[in-house]
Amino acid sequence: MRKGVIGAGLLLALGGGAMLQAAGGSPMAGMAGYYARTWQSGDVSGGKFDVTDEVVIEPIDAKQAKVSFALNFFNGHTCDLEGTATLMGNRLIYTDPDGWDGNACKLEIWRQGKDLRWTDRDNGCHSYCGMRGTFTDMKLALKYRKPLSARPKPREN
Repeated sequence: MRKGVIGAGLLLALGGGAMLQAAGGSPMAGMAGYYARTWQSGDVSGGKFDVTDEVVIEPIDAKQAKVSFALNFFNGHTCDLEGTATLMGNRLIYTDPDGWDGNACKLEIWRQGKDLRWTDRDNGCHSYCGMRGTFTDMKLALKYRKPLSARPKPREN
């Protein structure tokens, strides 16, 4: 009983009631959260600047989650994707049949060891990226995961 109470408290801290539906040690609970990592990028002129990669995984129910990626690459290139992913086994799968260059976009997201990992095996998700951006074989350390409530609020125009 004590483990259940502690687990429910942790899930509430990570993002609220929707995560309780993904409880029970499910892969969804292990991935859900707001991930942000700030690092120094650069450009071809030698300039250096700070950028922040952000990944959001917000459970809708036990089998689906809203996912959002805002990733940065050299020379100001980015990858930006958001949509609904479906849990299949231990992976969340986001699909877009239109994809890129004749390949459907199939973005697989999973937790492995101390990392949140994702990949786009066929480069079909490249339409969401600038020239130097990619979703292929990427990861963020779980140490960057925060509760969903830690997400910055959208700016009002």
